[in-house]
Amino acid sequence: MKNILQIILITFFTFAISSCAKKDDTTSSDTTTTTELEGTWITSCYQSGSAYFISSIAIAGTDVVYKEEAHTDSTCSTDSLYGEDTFDSFSIGDEITFSDGTKGHRFTMEVVSFKITAQSSASVSALNTLSFCGYSDWALNTAKDYTGKTCSSTAYAVANTSVQGLYNLVGNNLFLGTLNSTGSYPTTVSTNITFVKQ
Repeated sequence: MKNILQIILITFFTFAISSCAKKDDTTSSDTTTTTELEGTWITSCYQSGSAYFISSIAIAGTDVVYKEEAHTDSTCSTDSLYGEDTFDSFSIGDEITFSDGTKGHRFTMEVVSFKITAQSSASVSALNTLSFCGYSDWALNTAKDYTGKTCSSTAYAVANTSVQGLYNLVGNNLFLGTLNSTGSYPTTVSTNITFVKQ
């Protein structure tokens, strides 16, 4: 049960965990097209706490879908939970030069929805025991929308909330900063999780 609870808490909105790349310099507030990020980006199976994840980002024009699969094994073959965060109005802004000389950009987008699906009976049981996000009728392979809800004392943004982010693009590798809904941009990206262009 402890492992399932850790998975539940880790799964939500974990675009980035920590960082060591720092913002060095910004250029003008010109915006750029989403062309360099267009497509699908996927991580390999990685560990966070006692759970294992595969994350992906699909960008098509101004639409962004972030998916996260939680697993109970190191090969990411035993499904536990599945999260899908959807955004629109994606817009790339100021260019950033990181301390290692690589480049990236600030970006903004708006929340459409946050959803989670329990993919094992253990996850269903844990979610129902907690009345997670206010729901006590979690069912196997049935998505629940937690947009604007409070889950385990974390309040999630309502639809149409503007969020700010930061990315670093190095060849076919994409690194992301934590998303903010405070009006300020993150200043670092996580180098612990690498999204690879497909």
